[in-house]
Amino acid sequence: MVSLLPFATAWIARTRLASSPVAFYAGVFVCIDVAYNAFEHEVLTRADATQVSEDTRRVARRRSLGVLASFTTAMLVAFVAPRLGFGIICGALILHLRPEAAPGGGLLRSLLDSTRAIVKDRVHRLRNRSRSGFTNR
Repeated sequence: MVSLLPFATAWIARTRLASSPVAFYAGVFVCIDVAYNAFEHEVLTRADATQVSEDTRRVARRRSLGVLASFTTAMLVAFVAPRLGFGIICGALILHLRPEAAPGGGLLRSLLDSTRAIVKDRVHRLRNRSRSGFTNR
């Protein structure tokens, strides 16, 4: 199923977010996420309780089901409002990229923390440049 993503992405680009390509794109993610949920369930079931706490298992399961529900919602919404459907897909993907950004983990707080870390790193680099006498001309 993952091999269909480049095709679906190109189709979305070619049609400039038409409803059918966005719905297909979301459908591909639904299929991928179903497989991921089965894999995650198997891994967490076999993991030792000392390695993965029950609380972590519960949070991971809720996040995974929430993402699956988001992809399914995006697929249905895409037929009526493709841009909104695509936005829902992007929001769901953030939860896979940043698992700690799951609901209850404070998505807004997580995004702000990430932005703050990036800005802090850039400021640190600029200060180091100015201290070393390096100027970009």
